[in-house]
Amino acid sequence: MTYKDHISNNDFNFIPDYYSKVKLSHFSPSQCNLPNDVWLHNYIFRNKEWRSQRTMNPNVHAGNASQDGVNYYIYEADQDDDPLGAAKKYALKKFKEKKLFFHGSQQEQWEVCNELIPMCVENGLDALTEIEFFTRSSVRPSTEEYCQLQMPGIEVKTEGKTDLLTKDYAVELKTKWKRRGAVKKDGTRSWNKVTLPKEPDWNYLCQCAFYHFATKKPVYLIYHTGFEKGSYKIFHKDNCEKMRPEFLKYCLEHFQMVQTVRQNLLEISSSPRELAKYIQPDFSSFYWNDLSDEEMEEARSLWIK
Repeated sequence: MTYKDHISNNDFNFIPDYYSKVKLSHFSPSQCNLPNDVWLHNYIFRNKEWRSQRTMNPNVHAGNASQDGVNYYIYEADQDDDPLGAAKKYALKKFKEKKLFFHGSQQEQWEVCNELIPMCVENGLDALTEIEFFTRSSVRPSTEEYCQLQMPGIEVKTEGKTDLLTKDYAVELKTKWKRRGAVKKDGTRSWNKVTLPKEPDWNYLCQCAFYHFATKKPVYLIYHTGFEKGSYKIFHKDNCEKMRPEFLKYCLEHFQMVQTVRQNLLEISSSPRELAKYIQPDFSSFYWNDLSDEEMEEARSLWIK
């Protein structure tokens, strides 16, 4: 049986007790791309409300704001005299809503992202134009389309939402931002210009694999930045071997293995603290950097009494 035979419909609603007792109803690409210790903390120990309200790195919010700008251009900017300008303003508006959450070095990062967002939106739209996003489909494209997949041997569904979806293909948009460099001998720090990748990141390939098999459509993976005009790169099955179905199947099998291990752990555990007995944390990982001191102390309490 192939993964194409495991496309889920909305009738798969049964959730085993060992999932429901920790209030986990499904897996997602975002969950599967996290290390086990971070997944345990973010999705088992914490709840959905915490995840929706947590303050992320400014780069994450900048990526979300850029996506908001692209979506605005697609659906609402046709009412404006300057659609592109309106989309950029909307993206900046959404990003500025997060400004009060950042202090110190994160405030500096926010300022840098704020300068780059308008061009980032423009480059994202230019990339979509290059793949004929606005002209090929006779059906109006949709944003953040939910899709589901049932992995072999896994008792809950995997659910995600594409960034953009047409009748012909799905699109994943990823952004890259400047980061603070190492401290120099004179005590100053510069900003590193992040280059566009030569090939897709592994985590993004796994996401694309899920969307390919869940939608039964090819996927375009677009990286775009705000560094300069034309700073974007498009990966698809015709220019990247790793975006072909054969390799994407390999990536999806990785998700299946991650879910199998976690399902087995959930079966023998009755609580987040008991589950933590079988998972070694790595608090040196960057995944923990966005937690407040209080949240970090609570996280450590899962493993250290």
